[in-house]
Amino acid sequence: MMNFQRAVWIFAALTLLLAFPSCMQMKRFLLPQTNGQTLSQARQNMTAGKYQKAIDLYKAEYEKHPQDRALVKEYVKSLEEIKTAGDRALHREDFEFAGKSYNVLLKNYSDFKGFTNMLSFDRAQLHSRLTNCKTALSKKGFQEYREGDLSEAISLWQNYLALDPHNADIKKALNTARTQQKNLQQTQ
Repeated sequence: MMNFQRAVWIFAALTLLLAFPSCMQMKRFLLPQTNGQTLSQARQNMTAGKYQKAIDLYKAEYEKHPQDRALVKEYVKSLEEIKTAGDRALHREDFEFAGKSYNVLLKNYSDFKGFTNMLSFDRAQLHSRLTNCKTALSKKGFQEYREGDLSEAISLWQNYLALDPHNADIKKALNTARTQQKNLQQTQ
């Protein structure tokens, strides 16, 4: 009797072992898979500095597969890379690039709600750093304007408006500088 029970247990165990890989394979067919080509495109956009395009691709995949831990991990890693790139640019006083990096994260922040706890930054930190970039661009623009370098002032204010297109004071300063530059070119 003991041998018969043992044989039944061994048969049952072998059946489960053979059935389990089949179930795993079936599960793969039943569950939607992340699109590897889309993730590859997202990585390429990250490398090229096309952060908004990369975020859009990650977001689309995340909406389809919010439980895919590997996808979430890669998405978070990319967002952290964008923030790190912004921090490095800020340290180099490249306020345009830093501002663009923080701005893209800030604009998309509401889409990160499923994993904000995994990010090393929050909305307030991004807003503060973006404000610092805009302030620096504005100050440098006015400094260049006072020193007579209208082209540089115009460039700095255009960079500012790329971050905050509705700022009336910077628009006014930009228009004044352009008018002065045009007047100087006509007198020469």
